[in-house]
Amino acid sequence: MAEHKCRDCRAEIAAWKAWLEAETTLADAEPRHPLRVRKAPNPGPRCHSHWKARQREVKAANHEKRVQRVFGLEPGEYARLYAFQGGRCSLCRRATGASKKLAVDHDHATGLVRSLLCGVCNKWILGHARDRIDFFERCIEYLRYPPYSRMKDGVDFHE
Repeated sequence: MAEHKCRDCRAEIAAWKAWLEAETTLADAEPRHPLRVRKAPNPGPRCHSHWKARQREVKAANHEKRVQRVFGLEPGEYARLYAFQGGRCSLCRRATGASKKLAVDHDHATGLVRSLLCGVCNKWILGHARDRIDFFERCIEYLRYPPYSRMKDGVDFHE
């Protein structure tokens, strides 16, 4: 079975050889330089490391195209908003989007983009509340004066 080499590795090897020939002769070169002996572990157009790098590039480009198409963001605006928010979810300030990109939160009535949120904040907090401010006012009241405390103080639940 013939050995297949990654096309990116071949390009690196060719560039390395060209540089080496310009600097010295191949006989003077280190005999086991990594670029000279590196081979693709599996048949195919790319080795694992180059294939994964290519996948990351394609995924990032597809995400950029999608946020432009769906939310009307300009090229690079997602990255600028991400940096503006300090690289964290706008609400919880915990999620960084390292494992899963932050969602673009927008007003469903107007379509205007508001910020970048983690999945929990976007789906379960804002989505469940359906963007109703009175829901969040009740949440604040609940945290400040919970029903159990009201019951113990003899205050009516709906006051």
